[in-house]
Amino acid sequence: MERLAREEYDRMMRTLQRQFSRLFTSSAPRTPHKRKAQSLVEFAITLPILLLFLSGVVEFGFALNYYLSLLDATRESARFFSNGSPFKDDNTDDMDFYAAAAAMTRAALDPFVVDSSYVGRRIPLDPNTDDIVVTVYSRSSGEAVAHPSGGVYRMYGHATSLFTPARIQAAFGEDSPNAGILVVEVHYNYHQVMKLPWLAPFLPDPLMLRAYTIMPLSAAEPVMTPTP
Repeated sequence: MERLAREEYDRMMRTLQRQFSRLFTSSAPRTPHKRKAQSLVEFAITLPILLLFLSGVVEFGFALNYYLSLLDATRESARFFSNGSPFKDDNTDDMDFYAAAAAMTRAALDPFVVDSSYVGRRIPLDPNTDDIVVTVYSRSSGEAVAHPSGGVYRMYGHATSLFTPARIQAAFGEDSPNAGILVVEVHYNYHQVMKLPWLAPFLPDPLMLRAYTIMPLSAAEPVMTPTP
């Protein structure tokens, strides 16, 4: 009897152990290798998209940096020549004024043109695609007149100015005083630095960048005729 009782006791203990083992052990199979493979597949799918966005941000950063350099060059030239006069003593157009303003803008972008020992950053202009435009406006209550007499000065002769006398006149109110205005523009074809073909639908190559600066020019301000 004692032996039978002992065997029954052992059988019950084994049954309880199996039950507790099932209770505290997850029935789902452990598949760490499967989870790692799934993560790799997801990463492989998203990687091209991430690279596309990253390359676009980097290339856009290059283009923005070039634009800021163009803007600084126009600002430097316009600020310097705002103290000069676009007219000769006989009140005819002084073409040297326009040529000098354009030359200063070009030199600010590419110092090598005036200093052959320069080894820093350069933004050379292509005479076939790029241009520098310099215009002076004499604005009165009646109209805005562009100088030189031909309308605008183009360094290379092919860019179209962003401004017209009508646009300048429209920027002022009817009661605004007479004003002289100097406008310096740069039209530059930016070529992609990284040359990535998948960016072409979003960032054309070349991309036309246009920067300009407007400065008051007292020497071009129309003289008010006294009322009799």
